[in-house]
Amino acid sequence: MGPTPRELAQQLQQQFDDRVHFAPLLAAGRPLNLEQAYAVQEELVRIRMARHNAKHAGLKIALNAPAAWQKQGLTEPVYGQLLDTALLSSGAVLSMGDYTHMKFEFEVAVRIGRELSGDDLRRADDAADWIEAVTPAVEVLDDRCPDKTSPDAPTLVACNVNNTSVVLGAWQRVPANFDWDITITSHGTVIEQGNVADIVNPLESVYWLAKAMARQQRSIPAGAVLITGNLMTVRFPAAGDQFTFELQGLGSVSFSCAA
Repeated sequence: MGPTPRELAQQLQQQFDDRVHFAPLLAAGRPLNLEQAYAVQEELVRIRMARHNAKHAGLKIALNAPAAWQKQGLTEPVYGQLLDTALLSSGAVLSMGDYTHMKFEFEVAVRIGRELSGDDLRRADDAADWIEAVTPAVEVLDDRCPDKTSPDAPTLVACNVNNTSVVLGAWQRVPANFDWDITITSHGTVIEQGNVADIVNPLESVYWLAKAMARQQRSIPAGAVLITGNLMTVRFPAAGDQFTFELQGLGSVSFSCAA
């Protein structure tokens, strides 16, 4: 008999604690399937909730672009879970020493205003009726892959998609559309620009997630924070780096990295 999801989650958490580089997670010598991976994720989140006296705060969508999930041999994106203790405010200072290999992604965060069941949605645009606020967000991850190895999808899911925290800007009212210009600056210099509508439709991300939860007879509770997928180049910071991520008309979020 192979290890239980709890035992595998404990193994994973120890790897994060010990700054152990990535290796595929195996059960009885075999790779996990996605169902097993999500079971391990649940246990890993429970371990972290107990350690940090934390509560569930929301969900994250990962591998949201077709090219990303197809590269992993999947037929759809994957998701992870957010804890309230991991939601940080703009201006946060992140310690490089807390990570094996820190990286971050620039995303749109939405807050759900009332309980959302995927069964209530006929199309992606319907999700707008359940979103009460939006803000720019930066997801901070520890992928434990300094050699740029690509983790397999089940291990990535089991690791809670490597989430450690999310830096949030100020919540704003939901705009009429998602045609928002993106500007990313570092130390006051523009390093990347784009437009949300050209990259990720947050409503499509929310729609997919609500449907994925419905398949498990689960809904998304009121107040949940959802981060809807990476918009720009994934960044690997160094100590002393400072970044600001601005969404036109929706404010900005800033953070810095210390040794």
